[in-house]
Amino acid sequence: MTSRAVPTRASWFHAPPVVMALFALLGVTGYWMLFTTLPAYDDEGYILISAREQWRTGGLYNAVYSQYGPAFYVLTDAIQGVLGKPFTHHGARWLTLALWLGTAGACTALVHRLTGARSLALFTAACTFLYLYFIPDEPFHPGTLIIFLVASVVYAHAIASEAGAWRWFGWLAGATGAVLLLCKVNVGVFFAVAVGVWGTLHANSDRLRRWAPLVGPWLIVALAVGLMRPLWTQAWVWTYVGVFAVGAVTVCRSLRPEALITAASARALLLGGFITAGAIIGVSCARGTTLHALIDGILLEPMRHAARYSYAVDWRPGTLAFAALSLAAFVLHAVLLRRGATAAADRLLLGLRAVQMIALLIGIVLLMEARVIGAIFSYLAPSIWIWTNPLAGAATVPAISRLRGFLALVLLLQYLHAFPIGGIQESWGTFLFMPLVALGLDEVRRWLNARSPMPSSPLLRWQTLAVVIAGVAVGKSLWVAQRAHTRHAARADLELPGAELLRLPEAQRTAYRILSLNAAVHADLLFSLPGMFSFNLWTGLPTPTQRNTTVWFTLLSETDQRAIIARLEQTPRSCVVVEERLLHLMNQIGVPVQGALHAYLQQHFAPVFRLDGFALHARRSATIATLNIAEIIPKSAAAPGAAANPQVVFRLVGDGRPIAAIEAAPLMDTPSRGLALNAGNTTVTVTPIDRAGRPVRIGQVMPWPLTITGLATVALTFDPALTALPAGTTIFYLKGAHGENVGEVRLPE
Repeated sequence: MTSRAVPTRASWFHAPPVVMALFALLGVTGYWMLFTTLPAYDDEGYILISAREQWRTGGLYNAVYSQYGPAFYVLTDAIQGVLGKPFTHHGARWLTLALWLGTAGACTALVHRLTGARSLALFTAACTFLYLYFIPDEPFHPGTLIIFLVASVVYAHAIASEAGAWRWFGWLAGATGAVLLLCKVNVGVFFAVAVGVWGTLHANSDRLRRWAPLVGPWLIVALAVGLMRPLWTQAWVWTYVGVFAVGAVTVCRSLRPEALITAASARALLLGGFITAGAIIGVSCARGTTLHALIDGILLEPMRHAARYSYAVDWRPGTLAFAALSLAAFVLHAVLLRRGATAAADRLLLGLRAVQMIALLIGIVLLMEARVIGAIFSYLAPSIWIWTNPLAGAATVPAISRLRGFLALVLLLQYLHAFPIGGIQESWGTFLFMPLVALGLDEVRRWLNARSPMPSSPLLRWQTLAVVIAGVAVGKSLWVAQRAHTRHAARADLELPGAELLRLPEAQRTAYRILSLNAAVHADLLFSLPGMFSFNLWTGLPTPTQRNTTVWFTLLSETDQRAIIARLEQTPRSCVVVEERLLHLMNQIGVPVQGALHAYLQQHFAPVFRLDGFALHARRSATIATLNIAEIIPKSAAAPGAAANPQVVFRLVGDGRPIAAIEAAPLMDTPSRGLALNAGNTTVTVTPIDRAGRPVRIGQVMPWPLTITGLATVALTFDPALTALPAGTTIFYLKGAHGENVGEVRLPE
């Protein structure tokens, strides 16, 4: 088929009002979800600080560490250049929300464009968006850009298929492949192989079309085996290879070759890729990246990653047995077709789709309440053929048939995205299953229309099915929105620079604020274990070097670690934030926390206080005044001659704002009202101190409201009948003249 012009704007997707209303709901839901989440492992902080450093100094890979390709940083450089300021946590979340909605929008657009069914559009929009609900755990991650590009190029295929604009699609697919390759090399390779296999299956050359179904599956399986070679000794990897191999054979054999792609389209693909890659590499080199460092950062370092750090897929029971049954069903379906039993073949396929659809709807209902993503991932690859093999009794729509084949191949290859680290990669690699299912359901609608002599009968059956699938999807969206809004409304703002509007659980929120305050006052340099560089962004404190990453103890070379040690040695006022729970988890999953830098930190730094699973470490030789950390002195421990009543003692740095009251409240997920300590029931003694906590003047009783400037020790003496103030579960809120919160004081762990 010859290429034609790109379709006009008038033919682009226009969403029905009900779909637009759903997207508005999903948009605010995404906002509430993104602004109430900040995982302790803090990949966001690492990527944010690397994007800032690259924009500020350049030198990606040479100086600025990153596991990801230069394409992402070319984009973030451009955005920061336009804004004239670096990304913050707020900016990272707005960009993430746009890409998240854009991904769901592209999937919805292709389904509605080809089927015209509002119910399927609603199903695709809600399920794609909700299926990616792990995105708030990874804001600003290149993975969100990747899934947006993948979804967009699949939508572009739908346009090209309708218009026969294969040369135009070749340019776009080549450019997209280059960007993907230069974001994450493995994902780019997966996409290139999917495009290549689909292109040979639809080449004008009879020879290519004849050989593609035979060679394609083994080429794809060989790719998976080569990718997973570093971890061959692990059982979960062989399960991965097994289920993927079944998917490769069944998908490639289920596609129908068709003469579409000319040599001119193939040349456009290559030119689009080379020109885009050349532009990205050129910009990176102009910003200080050498070709040697570029090759190491794009290709060699990712190849070493699997051996350094991996996280197994949580395969569910019967994964391999299910793959074997699916392969047997595929063979049975092929035998029935070969014998001319098309009706029986259709009934088999319809039965399999019905079972999977019921399971998927149950999964959507349980999403976020059970481990649904892992279950879908475990059984998905061997199931793709069920939605790509055509129903013989359904009217054929060529554009849908072509798109389903392309979509299936892209989905199959992206299934490898979860190697060597599962988790969120499992949803990134499989979200295209939602539009694939929607297109398969549209074929069921056409099958129903073709089978019944009475138009009203299939229409009624389809409407019933449409109400169920759309109702489940929209109902789940409303439930998630209500829960996200409740959580957002109940929490207080974080109020740290660049992250003022984030609303976190109260223990986490106050711990981050107190850790940041102590680091800002007592350190000139801040490091973390594992790397949690959000603290550097909040405090304005530099990191030792530009080699910043979360699991630096596995990813950084000894040379990089020695450079960090040297910088710490040169800076006496250095502190380290340690996330002890995360280190415990890493030990449990077998990730070694070791190396020269880790040994140095253990030898030279010690914890000053612990709070909510975190610890602030300072040099063993240093004495510092822990700020906003309280100590309860009971009546029996009071010094001779001191007040008989119990005391709460803490140190703080005052900014001169009056403190009208102090509320002692239970530490709960959301802030709560508690006992007010004020002029009527509490006496306050304030003693000015230095950074080491030593008094610089004699303490004096201070009248309410309290006006404290600089470092001071505050002692609250109150009636013992007021409250027991149990350790670890009480928080003290410092309240301003109008009841606003001006600080928090916590009891240490």
